[in-house]
Amino acid sequence: MQIGVLKLAGLQTEQCAATLAGALKAIDGVQAVEVSFKNSKATVSFNEELVSNQRLEVAVQDAGYQIAKPKHGEDGECCGGCGG
Repeated sequence: MQIGVLKLAGLQTEQCAATLAGALKAIDGVQAVEVSFKNSKATVSFNEELVSNQRLEVAVQDAGYQIAKPKHGEDGECCGGCGG
């Protein structure tokens, strides 16, 4: 099992979080999902042999929400916008 954290944009209510959690849970290979409206993130436990991070991101978009763009250095990495 792998645990992925997706930073989200577009969640406006707790109902949005519940809707997105349902969409992610419906993916074959997803074991558990926790979506936090307050923190704008989804924590997903999944079988990496059946599900990719890209598949999770597509499910977020298909549900009508977005993946938040990274801010430079927030995860210790370059966001790619500065070329560094």
